[in-house]
This record gives sequence, structure tokens and C-alpha cells, in this order.
Amino acid sequence: MPLLRLIKLLIFPILLLTAATTQASPYQLNGKRLSNPSVSAQGPLDWIVNHPATIRYSLDLQDVQQHLLHITIDFPAVPTGVFSVKMPTASPGRYAEHNFAKNVYDVSATSENGMPLLVSKSSINQWDITGHQGRVILRYTLFANDGDGTYAGIDIRKLHLNMPAVFLYGEGLNDRPVLLQLPTNQMPSWTVATQLVDLGLRRYGAPNYYYFFDSPTLVGNIDLRRWTVNSNGRIDTIEVAMMHQGSPEEVDRYQEMVRRVVAEQQRVYGELPAFDYGRYTFLCSYNPYIGGDGMEHRNSTVCSAPVGLADYAEQLIGTVSHEFFHAWNVERIRPAMLEPFDFDHANMSDELWFAEGFTSYYDDLTLVRTGIMSLEDYCDDLVGDLNYVIHQPGRRHRNPIEMSQMAPFVDAATANDEDNFHNTFTSYYPYGAILGLTLDLELRQRGQNLDDYMRWVWQRYGKTEIPYHIQDLETTLGDYCGDPNWADEWFNQYVYQSALPDFPVLLRQFGLRLTVERPDSAAFYGLNLSEVAEGMEVLSNVLENSVLYGSGLDRGSIITAINGQSITNRTAWEQVVAGLQIGQAYTIHFLQLGLEQRGQFVAQASPKLVLAPLVNADPYEIEQRKSWLGQ
Repeated sequence: MPLLRLIKLLIFPILLLTAATTQASPYQLNGKRLSNPSVSAQGPLDWIVNHPATIRYSLDLQDVQQHLLHITIDFPAVPTGVFSVKMPTASPGRYAEHNFAKNVYDVSATSENGMPLLVSKSSINQWDITGHQGRVILRYTLFANDGDGTYAGIDIRKLHLNMPAVFLYGEGLNDRPVLLQLPTNQMPSWTVATQLVDLGLRRYGAPNYYYFFDSPTLVGNIDLRRWTVNSNGRIDTIEVAMMHQGSPEEVDRYQEMVRRVVAEQQRVYGELPAFDYGRYTFLCSYNPYIGGDGMEHRNSTVCSAPVGLADYAEQLIGTVSHEFFHAWNVERIRPAMLEPFDFDHANMSDELWFAEGFTSYYDDLTLVRTGIMSLEDYCDDLVGDLNYVIHQPGRRHRNPIEMSQMAPFVDAATANDEDNFHNTFTSYYPYGAILGLTLDLELRQRGQNLDDYMRWVWQRYGKTEIPYHIQDLETTLGDYCGDPNWADEWFNQYVYQSALPDFPVLLRQFGLRLTVERPDSAAFYGLNLSEVAEGMEVLSNVLENSVLYGSGLDRGSIITAINGQSITNRTAWEQVVAGLQIGQAYTIHFLQLGLEQRGQFVAQASPKLVLAPLVNADPYEIEQRKSWLGQ
């Protein structure tokens, strides 16, 4: 598959985060909501430095070559009695639980006068401290060597800090200001990129724990680019903070692509979000020493990949496009089920088909509209999603809402037992992207478009930061298009059920031709085989809508014969398949768990689809396509 498609599949688990500035925050620790006062409400954050309740985190970098960070936390004004500290188990943008506490050790505490305090571990991510007199100095060591959008990476090149994977927090201190202090005498040449507020002397502040945990931070040799954007009279600063091993010219070219992405997505919504401190930062890390990911945050995003700009800039920009669209859709246009986001437990939502899926639709759409992606490449990417969504059997079992509810099990989640997701789950990323395509093209048939609908949703639920429910999306669609009955039918067909439109007919009206790649040749779509001594072993899960599923074939089965012809190697397999006649029944012999088995199947053509611009499109179709894609 194209690298862009590979990267997009790898970042499907890219998830959500955010909170309102004008309302109570959608985050909680221990069931308590966190407020998020904006800079306009508070003024400059210098008060954090001198506030008597400020929680101070100090870092010691002496063992970074061993991927260790020594952390000291000064908790002032601690309530009397047992004081508990916890490590988060959920991370902004992820729905599954992550046991970050596994990398925390050597936890100790002293009182204000240096006397040791009793620390006892009361759960897998909680430590209880007794004997203090209102102030606790906590120390611990963290191991981190897996930097990406969820985890942290510490080494001689960088600190890649995803805050919930690094920092313990104090229970009951949710609304306290937070200060992060980097040592002034260690790695003095390293610079810092973060949405935290720079307070000088390598100090960085947040108004509360919510904002602190939502603020990934890069420390190292950072190549910074910055420009300003006018958004309805408000001037915002956009930054690209780059950790890379290429040339300054490569960063300049990449910055230009980022600028085009920002401008196009601003055009869709009519304005940029009101970033809390007037600044948005792309935290980009493209080098061999980082993991691949993309993760959105309220005023920043992490975009990382273990490749360089020289060869992969056009592929990497897709992550930037996806994550920046989240600054509106998910960070501020926010599902009510994620209110409040819980750092201590898994988070489930019914609306990821919209929050993630529509965002996935717009990431490539942005690139083709700006000319970064060619029309032909756009078709290749789009047909990849179409093939996946149309041909995966998951829609037989779950609608888009139910797919969204699976996020805690599939969003970078881990388990030891095997699952049946290849038959029962279709990722809400491409599924939602195809629903976005469907709605956009069907609206365009009515003389309307998805851009304007997204702007309506933004004005009602994003700019106001009022969390939405699915019914709100449907009501807004009916109001926008002036036809509530049509909106009700659309949601009933595609969201509450699992229907899909006639895509060949739909796309034909926009000058694109969707056809079966090889309609006259028998094939086994999605089957992955490997030569073994006995025949051809099935490496992939056999989909329940495959012609071979009914024969009893399963992953690990070894095909030995078809229609009496022995299958001894790949050449023999290809020769037998080439002789199959579509619609004719055949017998298949295979070994399963060491037992000889026999079944039957009816040969079919591969359903694989291909998409290309129509050579003979009429002027109206070309005009419709240009209005949609810009080319």
C-alpha cells in the first residue's frame, strides 16, 4: 500500500482530548471535573510562579542515556490526613487504558523539613502518604523509551513527554496551578516546544492539571518555524517545532505545506479556533529515534514518524492535516459522552464515526484541494477506504455507533486472547470517512455541501463548546439542508443502520469511475498464503463473507488440493486458481489442527474496486468534481 495509506492506518488509534474554556472542563480526576480558565479570564500566567498552591515538578536529566527521568514534585497546602498520588491510566486522545504506572519506581516522600514520610502502594496506580504536616515532597524515577503520541521517550537526543505517561498527580488538587521546571545546568542547549506557557528560566506553566496533562512537551534540538494568521481580526501564531535530521530547506518546504493545510481548513470553518494563548504548535518529530503516531491536543498536536522529510514529506503531511482538523472536530466540537474525559478509566463514545471518521475524510480532502496530493493519488487512497468498508463483514454486526463504542478495545488496547474483530469490527476511521464522503456527495446533489454543514456544527457546538449528542448532529443537518425528513432518513440509513449508497452511481456524477478490478477472473479477496511443506498455509483470518469461509477454512489451515489438483507450492496454487470458472462449485482439501478436512466453495471474482477519473466525463461532471476536490 502507499506509505500515506500505511501511515494513516498506523495512526487510526489517534484519539481525542479537550475541554471548554468558557465552561467547566470535560476532564476529571477521581470523578472530579477540572476547570480550564482561559488566558482572557486570567491574564498572563506569571501568577503561577508565586502562587502558594502551585504544584511544582522538577526534572533531573542525569540518567537520560538509560532512558530514566528523576522527578521531584512539591505539593504545597496538602489537606490533612492520608494524601494519595496517582498515575493516570488514560491519555488524551486514547480511549483504552494504559498502565503507565508500570514504569514508575523508587517512590519516596519527605515532609517540608526533610523528614521521611510513610508511602504505601494501595492500588496498581496509587500511592498513599501519611504523616505529613500539610506539605509533601515526592520523588520517583520513571523509565520511558517509547516516544509517540501516547507514551514517553527519554534519551540522549530528547525528552518526548506525553504528560500522563510521565507525571503522578495529587488527588484532590485538580484545580491547582502547575509548574514544570527543567534544570538550567543540564542539557543547556536543548530547547522546549509545548503548549504550556513559557514563564522564563526553563519554567513552564499550566492553570490546572487538565491543561498540564493535555500539553505534550518536546525538549531537545528543535528547529522552529513560526507565522501569524488573521482569523476574523484575531491574530494567531502557528508554530512548527521540528526534531529532524534533515536540512533547514526541507523544513521550510514542509512549513509551506503546513501553511496551505491551515489555510484550507480555516476556509472550511470560516475561522480558526480561539487558541487559549493565541498559539497553536505542531510538535513534529521525524527521525529514526521516535515512534510513528499522530495525536491531537487542544492547542497543539504530536506528529511523529521514524522516517525523514527528504523522502516522506508528502506522506507525513497527511498526519498534520488529520490532526489540525481535530482542533475543531473533537477538541471543541466535542461528543457529550467524552464529558468529562476520565484520566483514570477507559473512555467510550458513540460518535467517533463523526469525530474521527469525518476528520479522516477531510485529511486527504484538504491535501487534494491544496494541490499537495494529485487527483490520481486521492482516488487511490479513497478506493482503499471504500474496499475496506464495503468488503469487511463487520457492518453485518455493528453500525457506526457500535463501532465507535469499541474504541476502548481497539484503540491501542492490549489483550492476550484472540478476538474475532476481523469479522465483527470495521474501524470508525475509514468507516466514518466513507460516511463523510457519502454525506458530502449527497448534499452536493442537493446544491449544498459538507463544508457548510461542518460550519453549522462549529457555530452551534464547537465555538460555543456545548457538547453534542448524535441527535444534535441530525437536527443540525435538517436545519442546514432545510429538510428534517431527509436528515432523519440519512441518519436512519447510514448511522443507526449500516447501509451504504450505490457508490459507482454516486461517484459517476462527479467524474470518477468506480469498477471491479478483474470482473472476469476468479480470486480469493483478502487471502494471505505462505508455502509450507504440506501445501499453502493460510496466514490471514478468513472473512465470513469469503467464498472459503463456508468450507471451514480458518487461519492456520493448510490447503492441499482444489478440485483434485494438488497444491504443493505457490506456482501450483496460481495455476489452479487461474483455471477456476466463476459460478462453478469446487471441492477444497486442507489440513486443520493436523486433521484432514474437505469442503466446498463456489468460485467468485474478487470484489476489489478501483477508482479513477473519468476520461470522457462531461463538462457538468468535471465542474462538480472541481467544486468538490478543486481539480
